[in-house]
Amino acid sequence: MKKVLVSITLIMLFVAACAPQVQATDLPPVIGEQATQVSEQLTPAQRAAIEVISQNLGLAASQVKLVSTESVEWPDSCLGISVEGISCAQVVTSGYRLLLEANGNQVEYRTNEDGTVVVPATVALTWNRVGGIAGFCDKLTIYLSGEVQGTNCNTSQIAQKRLTDLLSPEQIALMNEWISKYGIVDIDVSDPQGMADGMSVTLQLMGQGTEQITSPEVQQILLQFVQDLNQKLMEQ
Repeated sequence: MKKVLVSITLIMLFVAACAPQVQATDLPPVIGEQATQVSEQLTPAQRAAIEVISQNLGLAASQVKLVSTESVEWPDSCLGISVEGISCAQVVTSGYRLLLEANGNQVEYRTNEDGTVVVPATVALTWNRVGGIAGFCDKLTIYLSGEVQGTNCNTSQIAQKRLTDLLSPEQIALMNEWISKYGIVDIDVSDPQGMADGMSVTLQLMGQGTEQITSPEVQQILLQFVQDLNQKLMEQ
C-alpha cells in the first residue's frame, strides 16, 4: 500500500511540474492608469491628448498616465480658453477634460468630443510686455505640458510651438528647475505710473515648489530668458 501511495504522489508531482505556468503577460490589461499602454482601449479624445503630450515631451505613450476623464459641455468652440486675437464661436461644444500625468507632473487638456481639437490648460508661466517707445504689445504663455504660445496685438501675430523646438535640453532643464523649485512668483518691473512712454513688464510663474525668487539678479535672468524665448518664437 505504501508503494502505491508513493507512486501516486510521484505522478502528481510530475503532472504539476509539466503544467504550463501562467505569466504576467497572460493577465488581462488593467483599465485606467495602465490604459495608455493599450491604445485600442482609449477613446479618440484620450488618444489625441496622450499623443500631443508624448510628442511635446519626447515620451512614449506608455510613459503617460491617464488620471481622469470628465465629460464637459464647453461654452464655446475654444473650449473655454480664450487666446488674444482668436475669435471663438459662441456655441456649446461637447467634449472632455482630461487629466494626464507625465514626468511627475499632472496636466489638464481639453478636447472636443472626437478629439480633433486638443487644447492645453495647465499654465506654468505668463509674461506680458506693453508700451514703451517701441509700443510693445506682447504676451507669452508657457504650458506645463510643453507648449508655448505667443501673441502680438500690434501685428495680430499668433504663434505656437513646442518648447523642444525652441530651447536646448539645457535650457529646458533650467526652466523645469525653476518650476519645481519655486511656487507662485509675481515679478513686475514696469516703469512708474505717469511716466511718458512708460512700459509695463509683468511675469507670473506658477511653480510646483515653495520658494520665492527674492534675488533681483535671478529675477532678471528669468525675465531675460522669457523675453529671448518670445523673440525666438515670434521669429519662427
